[in-house]
Amino acid sequence: MFDAKCATCHTSCGQCHISRPDAVGGGFNAGHVFIEKPSMTLNCTACHGSRIGEEFRGLHEGIPADTHYNRGMQCTACHNADEIHFAGGSAANRYSIAEAPRCEDCHEVGAENAYHLQHKDDMSCQVCHSQEYKNCYNCHVGTEESGIQQPSELDFKIGKNPLKSARRPYGYVLLRHIPIAPDSYEEWAPGQLTNYEALPTWKMTTPHNIQKNTPQTANCTSSCHNNTELFLTRDDILKLSPQEQAANRDVVVDKVPE
Repeated sequence: MFDAKCATCHTSCGQCHISRPDAVGGGFNAGHVFIEKPSMTLNCTACHGSRIGEEFRGLHEGIPADTHYNRGMQCTACHNADEIHFAGGSAANRYSIAEAPRCEDCHEVGAENAYHLQHKDDMSCQVCHSQEYKNCYNCHVGTEESGIQQPSELDFKIGKNPLKSARRPYGYVLLRHIPIAPDSYEEWAPGQLTNYEALPTWKMTTPHNIQKNTPQTANCTSSCHNNTELFLTRDDILKLSPQEQAANRDVVVDKVPE
C-alpha cells in the first residue's frame, strides 16, 4: 500500500539525497554518491513541481518568476533541514512547524512603508506580493483510469485565515483550492471521509512567485478594496457541492473591504 499509494507523495531519505523520487521515474543523481543538499530540479521540484516549481521558475505565461529565483536562490535557502526532516505526524499542519520559514524571518516590516504599517498584522505578505497561482479541482477524484476530469486553473483568492497562530496571526491569507472530494478515497479506503466538512478545501497557501510590485500593490483603492474578484466570496463556492460549500464556510469573505 505504501509503495502503491503513499510513496507517490511521501518520500524516503534516499529519494532526496541519492536518487530522483520514484514518482518521476527514479534513477541516481550522481551514481552512489550521497548528496547533502538535494537538487532543486532533480529532487525538490521533481515532486513539488506542478505548483511550487512552476510558480518559482516563472513557467506560467505572463507571470514572472519569483524574485528569489531570479537572484539564484535554491529551495534550501529558506527550507532548512530541521523543517524538511520534521516528523509530520507530531504537527497539526505544516504551517504550525516552528522551523517553517516566514517572510518576516528575513525581511523587516518597517514603519517607513505606509502599506506595511497599515496591514502587516492583518494580512500575510503573500496577499500583496504574490501573483496568480495554480488551483486544482478534480484530478484526485475517481479511479486512476478516469484521469484528470478538470484542468487546473490559475487564480488568486484572498480569504480568512483558517490556521491562525502566534507565528501566523493574519486575518487574511491567500487560499488555494485542493482536489479532494467526499469520494476521493473510495477506490481503496471506502467510507474514510466521514468528516469531510471539518476542513476547508480552499486551504491557506504561500505561493512561490513573490514580487516586490504586483497588481495588488498598484493602488489600494482600485487594486484591492472593493475588488470582489480578488476575494473568495460565497458566490465563488456556489459551483461546489453542498458538502464542499459547508467545508469552506469559515474561510469565505462575507464583506469585501471597502
